[in-house]
Amino acid sequence: MVLLLNTYKITLEYKGTHYQGFQIQSSGRTIQGELNNALKLLSKSDDIKSLGSGRTDAGVHALGQIVRIEIPVNIPVTSLARALNSHLPLDIRVKSAELCLSGFHPIYSAKSKEYNYVFSNLDTISPFAQELITLFPFDLDIELMKEGCKLFCGEHDFINFQCTGTDVETSVRQIFSCDLLHFHSDGHWSEIISDYYVFRVAGSGFLKQMVRLMMGALWSLGRGKITLSDLQKSLRIPMNNRLGATAPPQGLYLREVLY
Repeated sequence: MVLLLNTYKITLEYKGTHYQGFQIQSSGRTIQGELNNALKLLSKSDDIKSLGSGRTDAGVHALGQIVRIEIPVNIPVTSLARALNSHLPLDIRVKSAELCLSGFHPIYSAKSKEYNYVFSNLDTISPFAQELITLFPFDLDIELMKEGCKLFCGEHDFINFQCTGTDVETSVRQIFSCDLLHFHSDGHWSEIISDYYVFRVAGSGFLKQMVRLMMGALWSLGRGKITLSDLQKSLRIPMNNRLGATAPPQGLYLREVLY
């Protein structure tokens, strides 16, 4: 018997600390694995499908991961998020749900994605913030880093900003906007993180660990270990050495996907 699958587009937010990334792996807990389990419980069937807009690495978070799901039950969109959340761990939440056409593809239909990388260069941060923000306790030339952000904008070959062994047809990507924002907290939240930065970048698509390597390069720039010319050169020709270390995963968030 062939079951009729109903197609929905859902928006997920999750804290990725205790997961091996979004995509199902051969071992370890994943966001997609937990979502699929919830879909099976909801539909009382193993005949379910899910496809996310991006993989997100182990420890990386999302505020707006888009997932196409197919389930053999017809459930009102007003009830779908609440029903799925009742079967999901508390560190994964469905924010919204809507019906979508069968031709909708979370990856290929996307026009742009925005990632945020959150860090602080205070001497120390609260243990409550350790899993959600990266501590980088060094003096940084923030204005120089902002100039570096401008260099990333436009279409470039980001071959120097991907993890080794990445299998892609091309490493050329277009960055629509890139900036570095400074924030202060007050009231209750100032006890957890009073001063922090958000590296915000939006583009047509991103290579594996690309944003974390961009962040690492900007840190090197801010510490005076590389120059703007070094950064500009890295966007023109392949290099043997990285401009900076790969930034840790806990500061990275998939912020939004636009269609």
